[in-house]
Amino acid sequence: MNFFDKEENASGSLASKLSLYPNNLVELLGFNVMLILINVVNVVSSSVLAIIVGWKLGLAIVFGALPPLIFSGYLRIRLETKLEDQTTKNFSRSAALASEAVSAIRTVSSLALERQILSQYQERLQGVAQRSIKALTWTMFWYSLTQSISFLAMALGFWCVIPSRRMYQSNI
Repeated sequence: MNFFDKEENASGSLASKLSLYPNNLVELLGFNVMLILINVVNVVSSSVLAIIVGWKLGLAIVFGALPPLIFSGYLRIRLETKLEDQTTKNFSRSAALASEAVSAIRTVSSLALERQILSQYQERLQGVAQRSIKALTWTMFWYSLTQSISFLAMALGFWCVIPSRRMYQSNI
């Protein structure tokens, strides 16, 4: 009985988790595993090809731009996962309250507590929205930083190509 008395183990919270976790497992085992494999093969083959075609430019890009790109991608995925976990946790609390209120609707109606339950539910949702906005703002800051790293990597590539092209044209 003590297990179900905890807020995170309320019937509404458990029902919310039961609907979410199987979908996450299906997403992981389905398309995402192949997407990860495709990206790894793409990064390795592109690096090898870049080094073969132009070894100076390839080395500059592979060792100068690829590590920050990979780290920023990892950071972005980590932040998105953390935000999703926080949102799920916050909304499961409000779902637990709503589920318990609906399951005990006769008792609530007889005690005339509908307005109090609705105000509690609204307060919880407002709290979730405020916390989500703060977390979302922080996540979007880091997301924009990770996106700018890819543009910086492209700029590094162009910066490395332009001097070699000038040398090539001056030799002609």
